[in-house]
Amino acid sequence: MHLVVIGGGHAGVEAAHVAARLGVPTTLLTMNLDQIGQMSCNPSIGGVGKGHMVREVDALGGAMGRLADAAGIHFRILNASRGMAVRGPRAQADRVKYRLLARRWLEDTPNLHLRQGTAVALRWEQGQKGLQGVELEDGSFLPCDAVVVTAGTFLNGCILIGEKRVEAGRVGEPASRALGEQLRALGLPWRRLKTGTSPRIAKGSIDFARLEPQPGDDPPRPFSFFGPAPTLPQVLCHIAQTTAETEAAVRENLHRSSMYGGHIEGVGPRYCPSIEDKYVKFPDKDRHQIFVEPDSLETDEIYLAGLSTSMPVDVQQRMVRSMAGFEQAEILRPGYAIEYDAFDPLQLSRDLSVQGLEGVWFAGQINGTTGYEEAAGQGFMAGVNAVRWLRDQEPIVLGRDQAYLGVMIDDLVTKGTDEPYRMLTARAEHRLGLACDLADERLLDVARSIGVLTEEEVASVEHRMAWRAKVHGECDEAWVSRSTPFGAVALESGLGLASGMTLKDLLQRQQITTEHADALLALLPAWMEEASIERAWERDRLLFEVRYAPYRAREARMHEGRRAWDQIRIPESFQIEELSGLSREVKEKFLRHRPETLGQASRIPGITPAAVTLIHLMIEKR
Repeated sequence: MHLVVIGGGHAGVEAAHVAARLGVPTTLLTMNLDQIGQMSCNPSIGGVGKGHMVREVDALGGAMGRLADAAGIHFRILNASRGMAVRGPRAQADRVKYRLLARRWLEDTPNLHLRQGTAVALRWEQGQKGLQGVELEDGSFLPCDAVVVTAGTFLNGCILIGEKRVEAGRVGEPASRALGEQLRALGLPWRRLKTGTSPRIAKGSIDFARLEPQPGDDPPRPFSFFGPAPTLPQVLCHIAQTTAETEAAVRENLHRSSMYGGHIEGVGPRYCPSIEDKYVKFPDKDRHQIFVEPDSLETDEIYLAGLSTSMPVDVQQRMVRSMAGFEQAEILRPGYAIEYDAFDPLQLSRDLSVQGLEGVWFAGQINGTTGYEEAAGQGFMAGVNAVRWLRDQEPIVLGRDQAYLGVMIDDLVTKGTDEPYRMLTARAEHRLGLACDLADERLLDVARSIGVLTEEEVASVEHRMAWRAKVHGECDEAWVSRSTPFGAVALESGLGLASGMTLKDLLQRQQITTEHADALLALLPAWMEEASIERAWERDRLLFEVRYAPYRAREARMHEGRRAWDQIRIPESFQIEELSGLSREVKEKFLRHRPETLGQASRIPGITPAAVTLIHLMIEKR
């Protein structure tokens, strides 16, 4: 029993790590061992929606959260002033440190072997049945029983800067043509997608006094529920603004851009547009924010997030120097666009295996997603399910009400995507219960089923759960009146306390600020007996749980029926073409998407609730 993971990016790191931790001999095959865990675009992890998935991967036993904590040089909670459900942890990582840590992490993992080489073909015993292994460019052969393909932007990858076009999977690294051509030849539906990077600037050529400083949180909040707190020195980020001259540089040279000059056929990410796209699609905005982010403590490179471009280098130089503080800026590495093959995720099962290719799983940008975090989440789940398939166990399929990972995978395999998919909190209909700080508890049962967390890590979650339950119990029992210490704090908040109430009822009142809550909780024995907690974090969590409990209960009731549909499987032999009473559109959508459950069918645009009900009746009848 052996597993091969093709690709050493963020999806590959997670897939290889979890498979080996589960006891299956695993080989991670990558073109360049020195580029394992490389942050090809901006050197950051997390954000709104994305940070939720990082914490979920961590809660299940994955690597990204711990690596980000160890390599993080600037931590910040986005949407900190908003509700807890939409807050997103984000970290600026030391790009060099992250890559080195990722490789060391894998090298120290038992059952895991690293191999440098280029995959050119998958081989089966008969047709696409009975996987035999992976053929390499150097003529060698890696036998295996399952393979997880995490090829990133390398399949028929092509870098574009202005009119210049170079075959590459990343700057300085060759594209993977043979494997991409084989997957196309197997009849898998594919499309061309594109993404881009921003120019990197010499730190000494920037006048930081003219930029807006953006400090990180102090103290930084880590991603991981289990690892040590961040220890690297923390740095400032900055914010710059484009100017009228920046816009002029773009508009006067649109014909020289790879995208608008007709050199790119791939579709780019809607939620991370190039600077060219920003001016063309948002003509009413005369200025755009640019985030000035240090690349590493080891180098003087600065990344300009928000200035992704495929313009020629001379135009990039003009754009950069048009901004205040960048008049003398020197470009160390120009930005570029990269176009690559992605394969239609509608041909994936819910465990991320490829329908019709026995023993094959896809994860990451090959499935049409964008972002390190989306890749890591898919890589982890693909690695878990490949192992479970090898052991003839049922796959782990996360529901939309369990995790953002479940939302992402369900979106991909049910709806597909015609542009690079990015996770947003708005995609989750259950987001009140999916707050990232709740991930350790809500995914504990799944983590136990997977079996990657150590006994000590599981015990730490159980200990936190027991302590939180004790605090909730004391909040239910503590009585607040004018004559109690709790009452004195309540009176300070402006509440009249004409009649008494429990402390939990009091904490639900919006007049109770975080300062009032801190004073009230300090009066609870259970709250003060736990010395190792971060009190501000736990206080925010408690207030969220208390104040949003009625809304979460209402949300659960609304989605109860949908959850029931998710448990009803559609037989593989089900012939929808033979059913009368369904429109041609419903049948066409059903045949194209091939949903595995009624819940999936109900989320396909064009399939009505009435059609799902009829399909349900036919399944029951037959």
